[in-house]
Amino acid sequence: MDILTNVLNTLELKGWLGSRTEVSPPWRFDFLASPDSTFHIFNFGGGYLHIEGDTTPLRVEDGDVVVFPHGHAHTIYDEPASPLTQAAVHLDYDAHGEYEIYPFEGEGTQTILLCRAFHFENPSNYPLLQNLPKVIHIPGEQGLMVEGFANIVSLLAYESTLQQVGTEVMLRRLTEMLFIQVIRVWIAQQATGTEGWFAALRDQPISAALGLIHQSPERGWKVEELAKAVALSRSAFSSRFTQLVGEPPMKYLTHWRMHMATHLLKQGVEVEKIAQRLGYDSEVAFRKAFKREAGIPPARYRKLA
Repeated sequence: MDILTNVLNTLELKGWLGSRTEVSPPWRFDFLASPDSTFHIFNFGGGYLHIEGDTTPLRVEDGDVVVFPHGHAHTIYDEPASPLTQAAVHLDYDAHGEYEIYPFEGEGTQTILLCRAFHFENPSNYPLLQNLPKVIHIPGEQGLMVEGFANIVSLLAYESTLQQVGTEVMLRRLTEMLFIQVIRVWIAQQATGTEGWFAALRDQPISAALGLIHQSPERGWKVEELAKAVALSRSAFSSRFTQLVGEPPMKYLTHWRMHMATHLLKQGVEVEKIAQRLGYDSEVAFRKAFKREAGIPPARYRKLA
């Protein structure tokens, strides 16, 4: 079971490259906080990035990709003393928003900024999103080391210059691929011994246990069964799983079932079929479990979604 693929499918990732902006020094842009994950790609130039709440700016160079998983407010500029070019810029995802190009016809060294957002139709507070830092910075030269990453960035930069049939759908699909590659690179960067859901993916026994849960959420798993399947004692497995994932195995199983339930409810699947698919003895048992976890009955959740 490819856990990352499984999770991203239920999160319903949507990507959108909203604009290509060409600027020449001096320049400064202030971006508002967003309910979505936002990003920038720096092409043919660089600058500095200041994140709200941090004291030290981050230097960014040509080819760098910067992602704000939680949509933090931030400022980007070519030099610390540069005057404000544009304030209160929104990067919120817009399913129907058109892609725009803002060309600069002046002289001097140009910086090209590709900006916009990643959106999740079904986040449900899933650990993949909750465990990400406020900013992920992938340097251009580091991206070249990851097969396929530089190709995506280059193709995005190329497509962003075009305004022809199919450009917008290409840009949307490429931004979705970009997010997946950023997450893969970031996971690979994490030091051995770190904790959290992503660290669990790198731990062979716990990753295997997560794979079993994701592959068969309908099964009435017991801690002993999972421990035996990954060749650990019950106590060692339970402790290791809880430490890395952040919650006990059975709690994680329940949360994953509820996450899948929200995904299926939004797709219009009947409650009875969802109950069967997730291993509940009856529709009533599922309704009770869902209300206990989500705070509202499945039918009401479907109406609000």
